[in-house]
Amino acid sequence: MCLFLVLGVYGFSMDIGGMFHFGNLTLDQASTAPVADFDGTEYDWGVSVFGSEKLSDKISIDAGLYYDPVLKYTTYTLFEYDESFFSIGVGPFFGLFNTMETPLKSGISTTFRVELPGVVFASFRADSSIGGRLIKEGDYIQERNEVSLGFYVPNAIVSLNLITKDYAEKAASREIDTSFTEYSFKTEVFQKNIPYRFLLSFGYQKLVKTFADDSDTSDNTIHSLVLGTDINADLSKALSLLINLESSIYTFGYKDGDLISFPESGPGIYLFRASVGFVVHTDGLKNTPSL
Repeated sequence: MCLFLVLGVYGFSMDIGGMFHFGNLTLDQASTAPVADFDGTEYDWGVSVFGSEKLSDKISIDAGLYYDPVLKYTTYTLFEYDESFFSIGVGPFFGLFNTMETPLKSGISTTFRVELPGVVFASFRADSSIGGRLIKEGDYIQERNEVSLGFYVPNAIVSLNLITKDYAEKAASREIDTSFTEYSFKTEVFQKNIPYRFLLSFGYQKLVKTFADDSDTSDNTIHSLVLGTDINADLSKALSLLINLESSIYTFGYKDGDLISFPESGPGIYLFRASVGFVVHTDGLKNTPSL
């Protein structure tokens, strides 16, 4: 990232950022069997680093190392071509150091968006590993799909969204598959010349972890109604603050069809996912007066 900052100061126009992710609305990645009790004290965390650059009026590049509690670590470089009514992007997608046996898993990322500017839009994104077979221990497959349909109203963007994620891994004695599905309604609120943007969301999320071997299949399923808030605040021309919080307002779950228990008191009663980070705008660094 230091190299990106130096390049930005000396003539390149880049946005460079990082995020820290933390939460307990998840199933333990290390578990090899379903649980009968969910105590809310298994906290998951990770770090993302990313950057973007406008190469021309119509071409941009977006790259980064991203952490996700379902997909684990992924990295990609996406080249996007943007016209007035549509944009399209494609680039390599990799799983990175998620197992010792497979330090790098190749794939491809694609995006497509069509819109009537200022009126309505539709977008699609797909990230997928290449190869669909789990043969030896440490093999894994990552997939992510996102579809959005939205429209513009004064000072807001309203959208309906569907996100699916899947991470399947060949463990020593069984295959473990973690899948996530979210249906959400989002409203992004903004105002001209105000350095803050808010995104409010309400959604239903389903998280499933399946354990399968030659003789048996078992699973955990967690259903959640979630309220989300995103804040993007421009602290200066050179620096923006990013905050994301998803809070469960109701969660229930199953182990092989039987209800599992959730905490009624203590620290595990509040189930959430949170992220905090920043974006450095190198254009703003170049325009900052020297002391």
